[in-house]
This record gives sequence, structure tokens and C-alpha cells, in this order.
Amino acid sequence: MSKKTIFILLIVSLAFNLAFLGTFLYHRMNFGPGMSGPIHGRSKLPIQCREDFRKLRKEMGEKHREYFIARRQFILSLLEEDLNEEEVLKRLENAIEKQTIKEKEIGLSFIQLRKEMTAEEAKKFFRRDLETKENQLEPGRGRKK
Repeated sequence: MSKKTIFILLIVSLAFNLAFLGTFLYHRMNFGPGMSGPIHGRSKLPIQCREDFRKLRKEMGEKHREYFIARRQFILSLLEEDLNEEEVLKRLENAIEKQTIKEKEIGLSFIQLRKEMTAEEAKKFFRRDLETKENQLEPGRGRKK
């Protein structure tokens, strides 16, 4: 092979390597509001709260499943050919009750977590949570224009 061919192959190889490295870095550093972790600026829970938060998430998972099942039953009752309004309303009330229980439990557990945090830790943790939720509420978010 001539020097010119080797030089061209070297340049092409270098270009591909830079493109791969650039893509890797872009995906590693480009993050959205829903992502978390130390790289993405998400404030971690204080050490003393982490175990309680794990228990909370497990309990909330069970409450969320109960709510999801109740909601699913409500939607399935709407799909039936002959609409029994009493049954549909009963299932709707059940779904609302499950959701209310879930939200109340989340609120009470946040109060418990807050009691274990300092004011600065609470500001970091709950402010980030608020910003994440507000970003999700923005109209048109995620839609292509």
C-alpha cells in the first residue's frame, strides 16, 4: 500500500473514532428533566432517609397496583356492550378511593421523610421534585413540530 492510501485510511478511521466518542459523550451528558442520578444533578436523599424511602417505594408500589387494578376495572366496564351505569359508577368510586388512599400515603410519608432531613436537604430534594413535575406539565412537551 502506498503512503497516500494509508494516510487516507488513518484519517477515515480517526473520523469514525471521533464520531463514536462524540455520540457517546452526547448521550452521556444530554439529559432531560425526568432523569436522575448524580451525573444529572439530582440531589440524593440523605443517608438516614434512604432506607425509609425504599420501604415507602415498596408500599407505594402496592398501593399503585391496587389503584391501577381498580382503574382498569372501571375502563373495562366502559368497554362492555350493555352499559350498566350503576356498576360503572361503583367502579369509578372504587378507583377514586384507591387513588385518594395512595396520594394520602405519599403525602404522609413525605412528611415523615421531611422530619428526618435538615432544611437544606429538604430544599434540594423537594425543589428538584417540583421542577421535574412542572416540566412534565408543560404543554406540547415531547411532541414533534
